[in-house]
Amino acid sequence: MSTQILDALDGIITVEITGKINPEELAATQKIALAQLREWGGGLILCICEDFQGWTGGDWSDLSFQIEADPLIRKMAVIGESQWEDLAMAFTAKGFRPFPVAYFESDRLIDARAWLQS
Repeated sequence: MSTQILDALDGIITVEITGKINPEELAATQKIALAQLREWGGGLILCICEDFQGWTGGDWSDLSFQIEADPLIRKMAVIGESQWEDLAMAFTAKGFRPFPVAYFESDRLIDARAWLQS
């Protein structure tokens, strides 16, 4: 699986993204994340992109996760290689979501967690 929830602790849902993402796997992970966000009444998202290789073809037009989860997300941090920053920020719709989104280099996990919790 290219996307999976690693843990959901202390108000942070940590998602791992590897290889190429496809819309079906992302939707399955989003469904689990949404259930956790609802249970907590809101939370933070940490996306760790390891060996990320981009996106597959498919239908990426489903915005139901954004519509349902955005009111529950307080912040989102994305960790990955610098080459993916611009595309990741476009994919996460930074600037069009009601919460802050930040990108951190792969070696800055501690900084990303600190930013989320600030």
